[in-house]
Amino acid sequence: MLVFYIDDKLKKLTNKQRQLFKLANVYLSKLQKQNFIYDINIVDNQKIKKLNNQYRHINKITDVLSFAMHDAKQPKTELLGEIFINYQQAQKQATVSVDYEITLLFIHGVLHLLGYDHKNKTNENEMFLMQNKIIKQLNLVK
Repeated sequence: MLVFYIDDKLKKLTNKQRQLFKLANVYLSKLQKQNFIYDINIVDNQKIKKLNNQYRHINKITDVLSFAMHDAKQPKTELLGEIFINYQQAQKQATVSVDYEITLLFIHGVLHLLGYDHKNKTNENEMFLMQNKIIKQLNLVK
């Protein structure tokens, strides 16, 4: 089971988006046999750019960052990691709805914490297939 805590100092998340996070978390929990806790931080362009530069040495705005505390396949603690979702960027790049986009970024971030990545085509296909499967289960299909 996965348990998460939301830090939304910007007060941007709607009740519907919080519910979508909870529903997505139910499906994501099925991918993991152990109990984990992770944090979600809703941030703005300035904060995400600073984090991206500080930890990835990329001085650009991005939509989501995930920081795993350890390898999900060989856990050392209950804390899985932290996800930073840029609400401003989600609003900007939303093609379906902000609800869809913010939930997609949430799922994407958690999958990274669970060990999924998109460093090569095979891994990318696996990750995006899982991401799309969860989106469909939430009835947030494009």
